[in-house]
Amino acid sequence: MYGKNGSLLRAELATLLRQHRIQQRLGGPGIHNVPESTTAEERKVLGEQIGRYRHAVLVWCLQAVRAANPRINLEGASGRSRGPEEELGDRLTAAVEASTAGFPPLVELTTKQEFAMLESWRQAARAAALGEHDFDAGLGYGRLSDAECMTVLRDAAEITRGLVALDRRYAGIPGWEKLKDQGRLGRAAEGCAAFAASDDPDYTVDHLGWRPSPTTVDGPAMPGMPGVLQAAHNLLIHLTKLPTAHNLRLVLDSQRVLSHEASQRVHNFDPELADKWQARSETYTALVRESRDLGGHLGTGGLAASEGANALGRLQQLPRPAVPVSKPLRHLDRLFARVDDRVSDIIEHGANERLYFLRVKLPRVVDQSESLIKPVRERYIPITSAVQTDLLAIVHTKLRPQPTPRQAPPVGAAQSRADLHAAIVHRPQGRGGPSISI
Repeated sequence: MYGKNGSLLRAELATLLRQHRIQQRLGGPGIHNVPESTTAEERKVLGEQIGRYRHAVLVWCLQAVRAANPRINLEGASGRSRGPEEELGDRLTAAVEASTAGFPPLVELTTKQEFAMLESWRQAARAAALGEHDFDAGLGYGRLSDAECMTVLRDAAEITRGLVALDRRYAGIPGWEKLKDQGRLGRAAEGCAAFAASDDPDYTVDHLGWRPSPTTVDGPAMPGMPGVLQAAHNLLIHLTKLPTAHNLRLVLDSQRVLSHEASQRVHNFDPELADKWQARSETYTALVRESRDLGGHLGTGGLAASEGANALGRLQQLPRPAVPVSKPLRHLDRLFARVDDRVSDIIEHGANERLYFLRVKLPRVVDQSESLIKPVRERYIPITSAVQTDLLAIVHTKLRPQPTPRQAPPVGAAQSRADLHAAIVHRPQGRGGPSISI
């Protein structure tokens, strides 16, 4: 997730920015009473390793700028025609292409380092490597609001400023490779950070990014209400695959009875929740009625139908408690909302892609039938044709959950960025008095 990876990256970079006496932290000469533990050649090897860690963070900054700025790939633009974001992207591209360090191998990302400073670099590079997945999972341009773009852009600019400051500080490491056009890169980062800070940030962007795919809860049925939640959760996971029309009707019917049964059990303790679930049961009753002539053999859905039946059977076997626990009920309500959303997507997708069809009767009989009673002719037509059911109308007006309100920014999102900015502009206190921050 962008917020988790970005927070770790900023925290480790802030730690590095507060560290001085770089040679001593790598085992080199420093205070007279601390013996030297590494040679110049060994410190050169450590510096090359830091360079690889830095390269991973540089690439992350470039990807963040590209995700937040749609004009980053303008080729042939001069310095006068480039904006602050294009200028930063151009300088980052040059720095990445000029770097000879390359990406750190997997062993360097997963092995804990001996020196604390090197371990902070490893954690920063690890966060950058994991954060690359966020830009392909909901954090690309076109999927972010203007405020979210400015927030991501400022994050990249601030981290770039931190890398430039560290590059100047690490110049004494033997064989240290400096960033290409260090001064211009720093000025571009400062200008871009000031440009992005002109708008109010939207820290809800931290909720976006890559998340691990949910999996089913396998094993024997859990006792009590957790068993019902286990089956409802597995039903939601299995609904990621398109069910056949028959299995879809089984799922709809199981949700109808499950909602009614759950409503009856909480009616005396939580009338508001009971009314909500009873309304859901009535919605599924209408869906079952309107889907009775639904046809379609593509898809699977057998496991989803069985998990819906499991949830209903386990709930019916539970004794009615004197006072039900509210937390499992709220969890079940959230699962109901997610199942409704998924079922809505399935029906709409099946109708639009002509994977589900509607059976209609033609005004004539089958005269070639050898039976005494002549059946009426039937034909399957698309759901979206002129002769259609109310199935889609019910999905749009009743089943589809209301849009959820925007999530609040994660706790500490603003403080994490403020800590990094303070670490960038801080100056160590000298012997003559307090330092001056810029």
